[in-house]
Amino acid sequence: MTGARSHPDDAERAERVAAVRASVARALAGGDGEALAGLLRSGATWIDAEGVHDGAEASRRARAFTGLGGAWADPQVKGAHAVFRCADGRALVAEMRGGAVVWAAVTP
Repeated sequence: MTGARSHPDDAERAERVAAVRASVARALAGGDGEALAGLLRSGATWIDAEGVHDGAEASRRARAFTGLGGAWADPQVKGAHAVFRCADGRALVAEMRGGAVVWAAVTP
């Protein structure tokens, strides 16, 4: 944090989660569902067209989504959030904190 502010700005938040964001990008690019599931914080939420999922079901869905593979563009970043877009039209929006993904929402 800079100056007398009590909260980090978007640039500082983005910097704090850079490593986990890069790990998510690598997992997606490599089709490595185990790696993406491993980045989910315990109790993370996975949101998709079928609803809201947590725990083991969130991990299962992360593995299945990532296992579809695809060509992924560089993420769009806004603070602790990132949007990962695949050439086939799918996207993953994630919030990252403390070295882990705390929630993810996907489009079909």
